[in-house]
Amino acid sequence: MIYLYWYLGIGVSVLVLIYGAQRLTKKSESESLHDLLDAVNPDREKLSFRILNNIVAPALAAVAVVIFWPVAAYMKITEHFTKKNEPALEEEREFAVERGHLQERLTVQETEARETVEDPLGAVPNLPFGHLNAAWRDFLDGCSDGDELWSFTARWETTWGQKELLAGYVLVRNGCPGAHFLTVREWC
Repeated sequence: MIYLYWYLGIGVSVLVLIYGAQRLTKKSESESLHDLLDAVNPDREKLSFRILNNIVAPALAAVAVVIFWPVAAYMKITEHFTKKNEPALEEEREFAVERGHLQERLTVQETEARETVEDPLGAVPNLPFGHLNAAWRDFLDGCSDGDELWSFTARWETTWGQKELLAGYVLVRNGCPGAHFLTVREWC
């Protein structure tokens, strides 16, 4: 019987250690995430849901850790060592215009004439690129002497395999495409 007490005592100690490690490394749920989860699952506000997920489930997990503490300790130790050896998540590649994407060399005046929005109802300003005119002006502020303005079209595949058709305008400096202004983004 003494062995059972020792076994359960070690189980409680492991439970306390695992709980403490979890509390130290766990990130708190942000308010915006909490609101999103509430919107997706309105049952989260019900008392029965809160009792089941905030009281019953953790209590059952605690009992399982106390009873099966060798397995829980093994899992926590392997989790700790594998996290250090895991490669970092692959970052999303950023689109960049290449020389093969270039279509036609244009002047700023030709581009603005081509992209001037004419809305008979007056909901969009009668300016190049409409509501995006300020962004267009910021894009042109990055233009220096000797830069060329080109239109471009490109097929692009994201890191996650999503295929897109991108089009717009790019500043070409010394034959190399640089900053771009995206006007079309269609998923293929």
